[in-house]
Amino acid sequence: MEGGGGMTLAAPYCLCLFALLPLLAIIQRRQRRKGAIRYPSFALLVGVDRTWRQRMLFIPPLCLYLALGCLIISLARPQVESMSHRENREGIAIQLLVDVSSSMDMDIHTEDGAMTRIEVAKKVMEAFVAGDGVDLSGRPDDMIGVISFARYSDSICPMTLGHDAVVYMIQEITINDRPNEDGTAYGDATALAAAHLKSQEDGEGAMKSKVILLLTDGENNCGEQMPLQAAAMAKEWGIRIYTISLQEQSRPTVIKTDSGTFLKPRAPSESDQILEKMATVTGGIFRTAHDMNSLQAVYKEINELEKTEVEEVDFIDRGEAFAPFALAALILLLLRYVLSSTLLRISP
Repeated sequence: MEGGGGMTLAAPYCLCLFALLPLLAIIQRRQRRKGAIRYPSFALLVGVDRTWRQRMLFIPPLCLYLALGCLIISLARPQVESMSHRENREGIAIQLLVDVSSSMDMDIHTEDGAMTRIEVAKKVMEAFVAGDGVDLSGRPDDMIGVISFARYSDSICPMTLGHDAVVYMIQEITINDRPNEDGTAYGDATALAAAHLKSQEDGEGAMKSKVILLLTDGENNCGEQMPLQAAAMAKEWGIRIYTISLQEQSRPTVIKTDSGTFLKPRAPSESDQILEKMATVTGGIFRTAHDMNSLQAVYKEINELEKTEVEEVDFIDRGEAFAPFALAALILLLLRYVLSSTLLRISP
Protein backbone atom coordinates (compact mmCIF):
# COMPACT_ATOMS: atom_id res chain seq x y z
CA MET A 1 0.00 0.00 0.00
CA GLU A 2 1.40 3.39 -0.97
CA GLY A 3 0.60 6.85 0.34
CA GLY A 4 1.30 10.35 -0.84
CA GLY A 5 4.63 11.93 -0.09
CA GLY A 6 6.39 15.21 -0.83
CA MET A 7 9.53 16.59 -2.39
CA THR A 8 12.83 16.90 -0.57
CA LEU A 9 16.33 18.01 -1.53
CA ALA A 10 19.29 15.66 -1.19
CA ALA A 11 21.81 18.56 -1.37
CA PRO A 12 19.95 21.63 -0.07
CA TYR A 13 23.21 23.52 0.54
CA CYS A 14 23.47 24.01 -3.23
CA LEU A 15 20.61 26.51 -2.95
CA CYS A 16 23.18 28.95 -1.53
CA LEU A 17 24.24 29.51 -5.14
CA PHE A 18 21.08 31.58 -5.62
CA ALA A 19 22.87 34.33 -3.66
CA LEU A 20 25.32 34.68 -6.56
CA LEU A 21 22.62 35.52 -9.10
CA PRO A 22 22.10 39.15 -7.95
CA LEU A 23 25.89 39.60 -7.90
CA LEU A 24 26.08 38.26 -11.45
CA ALA A 25 23.33 40.67 -12.54
CA ILE A 26 25.21 43.63 -11.05
CA ILE A 27 28.45 42.62 -12.78
CA GLN A 28 26.68 42.22 -16.12
CA ARG A 29 24.99 45.60 -15.75
CA ARG A 30 28.32 47.31 -15.11
CA GLN A 31 29.92 45.57 -18.05
CA ARG A 32 27.08 46.49 -20.42
CA ARG A 33 28.82 47.55 -23.59
CA LYS A 34 28.74 51.11 -24.73
CA GLY A 35 26.72 52.35 -27.69
CA ALA A 36 28.35 51.79 -31.07
CA ILE A 37 26.87 54.88 -32.83
CA ARG A 38 27.59 58.35 -31.50
CA TYR A 39 24.92 61.04 -31.64
CA PRO A 40 25.79 64.68 -31.11
CA SER A 41 22.34 65.23 -29.63
CA PHE A 42 19.37 63.16 -28.52
CA ALA A 43 16.95 65.91 -29.45
CA LEU A 44 16.10 64.14 -32.69
CA LEU A 45 15.19 60.97 -30.77
CA VAL A 46 12.80 62.64 -28.36
CA GLY A 47 9.27 61.36 -28.89
CA VAL A 48 10.40 58.33 -30.89
CA ASP A 49 8.57 55.25 -29.59
CA ARG A 50 10.47 52.12 -28.69
CA THR A 51 10.01 49.25 -31.11
CA TRP A 52 8.58 45.90 -30.01
CA ARG A 53 12.03 44.40 -30.32
CA GLN A 54 13.42 46.95 -27.90
CA ARG A 55 10.63 46.14 -25.47
CA MET A 56 11.52 42.44 -25.66
CA LEU A 57 15.25 42.86 -24.98
CA PHE A 58 14.76 41.78 -21.36
CA ILE A 59 13.83 38.24 -22.46
CA PRO A 60 17.36 36.83 -23.20
CA PRO A 61 18.77 37.93 -19.79
CA LEU A 62 15.62 36.61 -18.09
CA CYS A 63 16.07 33.25 -19.85
CA LEU A 64 19.67 33.16 -18.65
CA TYR A 65 18.80 33.74 -15.00
CA LEU A 66 15.88 31.34 -15.08
CA ALA A 67 18.15 28.69 -16.64
CA LEU A 68 20.76 29.26 -13.94
CA GLY A 69 18.04 28.95 -11.29
CA CYS A 70 16.89 25.63 -12.77
CA LEU A 71 20.49 24.37 -12.84
CA ILE A 72 20.96 25.29 -9.19
CA ILE A 73 17.79 23.39 -8.27
CA SER A 74 19.07 20.41 -10.28
CA LEU A 75 22.35 20.51 -8.33
CA ALA A 76 20.32 20.41 -5.10
CA ARG A 77 18.94 17.03 -6.31
CA PRO A 78 15.19 17.28 -5.74
CA GLN A 79 13.63 13.94 -4.83
CA VAL A 80 10.01 12.82 -4.72
CA GLU A 81 9.09 10.79 -1.62
CA SER A 82 6.34 8.20 -1.47
CA MET A 83 5.32 6.47 1.75
CA SER A 84 4.69 2.73 1.43
CA HIS A 85 3.23 0.19 3.82
CA ARG A 86 3.78 -3.51 3.32
CA GLU A 87 2.67 -6.56 5.26
CA ASN A 88 4.82 -9.67 5.22
CA ARG A 89 2.68 -12.65 6.21
CA GLU A 90 4.10 -15.93 7.47
CA GLY A 91 1.48 -18.62 6.92
CA ILE A 92 1.08 -22.05 8.49
CA ALA A 93 1.27 -25.51 6.92
CA ILE A 94 -1.90 -27.40 7.85
CA GLN A 95 -2.97 -30.99 7.19
CA LEU A 96 -6.70 -31.61 7.64
CA LEU A 97 -7.48 -35.24 8.54
CA VAL A 98 -11.07 -36.44 8.33
CA ASP A 99 -12.55 -39.83 9.20
CA VAL A 100 -14.61 -41.39 6.35
CA SER A 101 -15.40 -44.71 8.02
CA SER A 102 -18.99 -46.01 7.94
CA SER A 103 -19.79 -44.60 11.39
CA MET A 104 -19.42 -41.08 9.98
CA ASP A 105 -22.65 -41.72 8.07
CA MET A 106 -24.70 -41.44 11.28
CA ASP A 107 -27.15 -38.55 11.52
CA ILE A 108 -26.71 -35.42 13.59
CA HIS A 109 -29.63 -33.11 14.26
CA THR A 110 -28.89 -29.54 13.17
CA GLU A 111 -30.85 -26.32 12.75
CA ASP A 112 -31.20 -27.16 9.05
CA GLY A 113 -32.48 -30.65 9.77
CA ALA A 114 -30.75 -34.00 9.97
CA MET A 115 -27.25 -34.20 8.49
CA THR A 116 -24.70 -36.97 8.60
CA ARG A 117 -21.52 -36.56 10.59
CA ILE A 118 -19.44 -36.38 7.42
CA GLU A 119 -21.71 -33.66 5.97
CA VAL A 120 -21.34 -31.60 9.12
CA ALA A 121 -17.58 -32.14 9.13
CA LYS A 122 -17.27 -31.11 5.47
CA LYS A 123 -19.30 -27.95 5.98
CA VAL A 124 -17.23 -26.83 8.96
CA MET A 125 -13.93 -27.70 7.24
CA GLU A 126 -14.94 -25.64 4.20
CA ALA A 127 -15.69 -22.67 6.45
CA PHE A 128 -12.37 -23.16 8.26
CA VAL A 129 -10.45 -22.97 4.97
CA ALA A 130 -12.41 -20.29 3.10
CA GLY A 131 -14.18 -18.47 5.95
CA ASP A 132 -17.88 -18.05 6.56
CA GLY A 133 -17.98 -14.30 7.14
CA VAL A 134 -19.18 -14.76 10.73
CA ASP A 135 -17.18 -16.97 13.10
CA LEU A 136 -14.41 -18.27 10.84
CA SER A 137 -12.18 -15.85 8.96
CA GLY A 138 -10.56 -18.42 6.69
CA ARG A 139 -6.87 -19.23 6.27
CA PRO A 140 -5.82 -17.28 3.14
CA ASP A 141 -2.09 -17.34 3.92
CA ASP A 142 -1.79 -21.01 4.89
CA MET A 143 -0.70 -24.01 2.86
CA ILE A 144 -3.39 -26.64 3.35
CA GLY A 145 -3.70 -30.31 2.43
CA VAL A 146 -6.47 -32.84 3.08
CA ILE A 147 -6.21 -36.53 4.02
CA SER A 148 -9.23 -38.82 4.41
CA PHE A 149 -8.94 -42.13 6.20
CA ALA A 150 -10.84 -45.27 7.11
CA ARG A 151 -8.79 -48.48 7.15
CA TYR A 152 -6.42 -46.83 4.69
CA SER A 153 -5.34 -43.22 4.32
CA ASP A 154 -5.82 -41.26 1.12
CA SER A 155 -4.16 -37.90 0.41
CA ILE A 156 -7.05 -36.40 -1.54
CA CYS A 157 -5.55 -32.91 -1.82
CA PRO A 158 -1.82 -32.16 -1.72
CA MET A 159 -0.66 -29.17 0.26
CA THR A 160 -1.41 -26.00 -1.66
CA LEU A 161 -2.12 -22.29 -1.34
CA GLY A 162 -4.90 -22.67 -3.91
CA HIS A 163 -7.79 -22.86 -1.49
CA ASP A 164 -10.45 -23.10 -4.18
CA ALA A 165 -9.01 -26.53 -4.98
CA VAL A 166 -8.95 -27.45 -1.29
CA VAL A 167 -12.62 -26.52 -0.83
CA TYR A 168 -13.58 -28.44 -3.98
CA MET A 169 -11.80 -31.59 -2.79
CA ILE A 170 -13.44 -31.31 0.64
CA GLN A 171 -16.83 -31.13 -1.06
CA GLU A 172 -15.99 -34.32 -2.98
CA ILE A 173 -15.26 -36.36 0.17
CA THR A 174 -17.55 -39.39 0.53
CA ILE A 175 -17.98 -42.18 3.05
CA ASN A 176 -15.93 -45.29 2.34
CA ASP A 177 -18.41 -47.80 0.89
CA ARG A 178 -16.09 -50.81 0.60
CA PRO A 179 -16.65 -53.17 3.55
CA ASN A 180 -13.16 -54.65 3.31
CA GLU A 181 -11.69 -51.12 3.69
CA ASP A 182 -13.88 -50.00 6.57
CA GLY A 183 -12.27 -49.22 9.90
CA THR A 184 -10.48 -46.35 11.62
CA ALA A 185 -6.71 -45.98 11.30
CA TYR A 186 -5.97 -42.45 12.39
CA GLY A 187 -2.52 -43.53 13.56
CA ASP A 188 -1.55 -44.20 9.93
CA ALA A 189 -3.25 -40.98 8.79
CA THR A 190 -1.35 -38.94 11.38
CA ALA A 191 1.96 -40.50 10.34
CA LEU A 192 1.21 -39.77 6.67
CA ALA A 193 0.28 -36.16 7.45
CA ALA A 194 3.44 -35.69 9.52
CA ALA A 195 5.55 -37.07 6.67
CA HIS A 196 3.93 -34.63 4.21
CA LEU A 197 4.60 -31.71 6.54
CA LYS A 198 8.18 -32.84 7.09
CA SER A 199 8.83 -33.06 3.34
CA GLN A 200 7.36 -29.59 2.91
CA GLU A 201 10.25 -28.15 4.95
CA ASP A 202 12.66 -28.76 2.08
CA GLY A 203 10.36 -27.43 -0.64
CA GLU A 204 9.84 -23.96 -2.03
CA GLY A 205 7.78 -21.70 0.24
CA ALA A 206 8.47 -23.78 3.36
CA MET A 207 6.60 -22.58 6.44
CA LYS A 208 7.91 -22.62 9.99
CA SER A 209 4.70 -23.61 11.78
CA LYS A 210 3.20 -27.05 11.02
CA VAL A 211 -0.16 -28.30 12.26
CA ILE A 212 -2.35 -31.42 11.99
CA LEU A 213 -6.11 -31.21 12.59
CA LEU A 214 -7.48 -34.70 13.21
CA LEU A 215 -11.24 -35.27 13.18
CA THR A 216 -12.59 -38.73 14.01
CA ASP A 217 -15.63 -40.34 15.62
CA GLY A 218 -14.14 -43.65 16.69
CA GLU A 219 -11.17 -45.49 18.11
CA ASN A 220 -8.08 -46.54 16.23
CA ASN A 221 -8.86 -50.20 15.41
CA CYS A 222 -6.55 -50.99 12.50
CA GLY A 223 -3.45 -49.81 10.69
CA GLU A 224 0.29 -50.21 11.19
CA GLN A 225 1.11 -47.04 13.15
CA MET A 226 -0.13 -46.68 16.69
CA PRO A 227 -1.54 -43.19 17.36
CA LEU A 228 0.93 -42.33 20.12
CA GLN A 229 3.85 -43.48 17.96
CA ALA A 230 2.66 -41.17 15.19
CA ALA A 231 2.29 -38.36 17.73
CA ALA A 232 5.86 -38.91 18.95
CA MET A 233 7.06 -38.67 15.35
CA ALA A 234 5.14 -35.41 14.89
CA LYS A 235 6.59 -34.00 18.10
CA GLU A 236 10.12 -34.81 16.94
CA TRP A 237 9.46 -32.87 13.73
CA GLY A 238 7.96 -29.89 15.53
CA ILE A 239 4.36 -30.55 14.45
CA ARG A 240 1.39 -29.70 16.67
CA ILE A 241 -1.65 -31.98 16.62
CA TYR A 242 -5.18 -30.81 17.35
CA THR A 243 -7.56 -33.72 17.89
CA ILE A 244 -11.35 -33.59 17.68
CA SER A 245 -13.70 -36.38 18.72
CA LEU A 246 -17.09 -36.13 17.01
CA GLN A 247 -19.53 -38.21 19.06
CA GLU A 248 -22.98 -38.27 20.55
CA GLN A 249 -23.44 -36.01 23.51
CA SER A 250 -22.70 -38.07 26.58
CA ARG A 251 -25.26 -38.12 29.31
CA PRO A 252 -24.24 -38.36 32.95
CA THR A 253 -24.95 -41.53 34.89
CA VAL A 254 -27.80 -41.24 37.37
CA ILE A 255 -26.84 -42.55 40.82
CA LYS A 256 -29.47 -42.96 43.47
CA THR A 257 -28.45 -43.23 47.11
CA ASP A 258 -30.07 -42.81 50.48
CA SER A 259 -28.82 -39.23 50.49
CA GLY A 260 -30.46 -38.42 47.18
CA THR A 261 -29.99 -38.66 43.43
CA PHE A 262 -26.70 -37.60 41.86
CA LEU A 263 -25.45 -37.18 38.31
CA LYS A 264 -22.01 -38.60 37.63
CA PRO A 265 -20.27 -37.44 34.43
CA ARG A 266 -19.22 -40.29 32.21
CA ALA A 267 -15.51 -41.02 32.17
CA PRO A 268 -13.69 -40.28 28.90
CA SER A 269 -13.46 -43.28 26.61
CA GLU A 270 -10.14 -44.94 25.94
CA SER A 271 -10.18 -43.49 22.44
CA ASP A 272 -10.66 -39.95 23.78
CA GLN A 273 -7.82 -40.46 26.23
CA ILE A 274 -5.51 -41.45 23.39
CA LEU A 275 -6.60 -38.46 21.30
CA GLU A 276 -5.99 -36.16 24.25
CA LYS A 277 -2.48 -37.59 24.77
CA MET A 278 -1.70 -37.11 21.08
CA ALA A 279 -2.62 -33.44 21.36
CA THR A 280 -0.96 -32.83 24.71
CA VAL A 281 2.38 -34.39 23.81
CA THR A 282 2.70 -32.23 20.68
CA GLY A 283 1.49 -28.95 22.19
CA GLY A 284 -2.01 -29.02 20.70
CA ILE A 285 -5.43 -29.38 22.28
CA PHE A 286 -8.14 -32.06 22.38
CA ARG A 287 -11.82 -31.20 22.09
CA THR A 288 -15.09 -33.09 21.74
CA ALA A 289 -18.05 -32.07 19.59
CA HIS A 290 -21.51 -33.51 19.15
CA ASP A 291 -23.25 -31.22 16.64
CA MET A 292 -22.69 -28.47 14.08
CA ASN A 293 -22.41 -25.63 16.59
CA SER A 294 -19.99 -27.37 18.94
CA LEU A 295 -17.80 -28.56 16.05
CA GLN A 296 -17.72 -25.07 14.59
CA ALA A 297 -16.77 -23.70 18.01
CA VAL A 298 -13.81 -26.11 18.14
CA TYR A 299 -12.54 -25.04 14.72
CA LYS A 300 -13.03 -21.41 15.71
CA GLU A 301 -10.89 -21.97 18.82
CA ILE A 302 -8.15 -23.60 16.76
CA ASN A 303 -8.39 -20.82 14.18
CA GLU A 304 -7.74 -18.26 16.93
CA LEU A 305 -4.88 -20.26 18.43
CA GLU A 306 -3.03 -20.64 15.13
CA LYS A 307 -2.43 -17.04 14.15
CA THR A 308 -0.67 -16.00 10.97
CA GLU A 309 2.45 -13.98 11.76
CA VAL A 310 2.21 -10.51 10.24
CA GLU A 311 5.22 -8.20 9.97
CA GLU A 312 4.34 -4.62 9.08
CA VAL A 313 7.00 -2.56 7.31
CA ASP A 314 6.80 1.18 6.61
CA PHE A 315 9.37 2.60 4.23
CA ILE A 316 10.01 5.71 2.14
CA ASP A 317 10.80 5.42 -1.55
CA ARG A 318 12.76 8.34 -3.01
CA GLY A 319 12.96 9.02 -6.73
CA GLU A 320 15.25 11.57 -8.38
CA ALA A 321 13.35 14.55 -9.83
CA PHE A 322 16.14 16.78 -11.16
CA ALA A 323 15.58 15.86 -14.81
CA PRO A 324 12.65 18.28 -15.43
CA PHE A 325 14.67 21.20 -14.03
CA ALA A 326 17.74 20.28 -16.08
CA LEU A 327 15.60 20.00 -19.21
CA ALA A 328 13.98 23.37 -18.48
CA ALA A 329 17.45 24.94 -18.10
CA LEU A 330 18.53 23.52 -21.46
CA ILE A 331 15.39 24.82 -23.19
CA LEU A 332 15.82 28.29 -21.66
CA LEU A 333 19.47 28.49 -22.75
CA LEU A 334 18.55 27.42 -26.28
CA LEU A 335 15.75 30.01 -26.34
CA ARG A 336 18.15 32.73 -25.18
CA TYR A 337 20.66 31.77 -27.86
CA VAL A 338 18.05 31.73 -30.64
CA LEU A 339 16.49 35.06 -29.64
CA SER A 340 19.88 36.75 -29.17
CA SER A 341 20.99 35.52 -32.59
CA THR A 342 17.83 36.37 -34.52
CA LEU A 343 14.89 38.58 -33.51
CA LEU A 344 16.52 40.25 -30.52
CA ARG A 345 20.02 40.50 -31.87
CA ILE A 346 21.80 43.72 -30.91
CA SER A 347 23.84 45.30 -33.71
CA PRO A 348 26.60 46.07 -34.12
